[in-house]
Amino acid sequence: MSRVSARADAKANDRSRAPRRKAGRIARGAVPEDFNARDRLLDTASQLMSDRHGINVSLSEIAAHSGLNSALVKYYFGNKEGLMVALVEREAAVELQRVRNLLEADMPPSEKLRLHIAGIINGFYRRPYLNRLMHSLLDHREAETSSGRHIARVFVRPLMELQQQLLEQGVQTGEFKPVEPVLFYVNLLGACDHLFNARYALQSIVGGAGVTDAVRERYIAHVYDIFINGLRNPMPPAPKAARRSGKAGR
Repeated sequence: MSRVSARADAKANDRSRAPRRKAGRIARGAVPEDFNARDRLLDTASQLMSDRHGINVSLSEIAAHSGLNSALVKYYFGNKEGLMVALVEREAAVELQRVRNLLEADMPPSEKLRLHIAGIINGFYRRPYLNRLMHSLLDHREAETSSGRHIARVFVRPLMELQQQLLEQGVQTGEFKPVEPVLFYVNLLGACDHLFNARYALQSIVGGAGVTDAVRERYIAHVYDIFINGLRNPMPPAPKAARRSGKAGR
């Protein structure tokens, strides 16, 4: 084989290989439509924060663990904050649809409340960083702005409105007394999240293995018991005339 043909074969082999990871800009149209890089970046960021029970991860860590070019973050999300907003939006869509399905279900509002509480706690069990990430984006004063408004629009307000519908169903059936929906939202989300947010403090105080499946199940029952007892509509007092007639008959 001549040297010229050998060099030509070598170049052809190089072109057939998968492209190497290389930092830099990704041209529009350079990523195939069916390439799942966007979901892989979101999944990797979610897994890293779940493992650490925190929200401090860098783009370089996300890129390294995903095996992808860090420039793809800019391609898909604009920047790291855009990636985090997209992650909250993805999780929010799942939770909101779950609550919509609950509202349409043929069951008492009290059972819907129990399943709603279980869904929130189970979600935080799988994604212990989620509530802190959401509020970090909402409270980010320098970007007060697009990210906070977007999170409020796609998750906070819709969830409060759905919870308000659940509360109204309970009032209509006589199971619940009226409560303020905004305060209910803040109280419920805070209660469901705090088990995971305070896990290290709890371990140092009471010991144990942290938030296990058994602890999670007990906490669902505990939170439901507190909220259902706070929401229950007390039986109205008997009319005075009835009480007097009862005494007269004795």
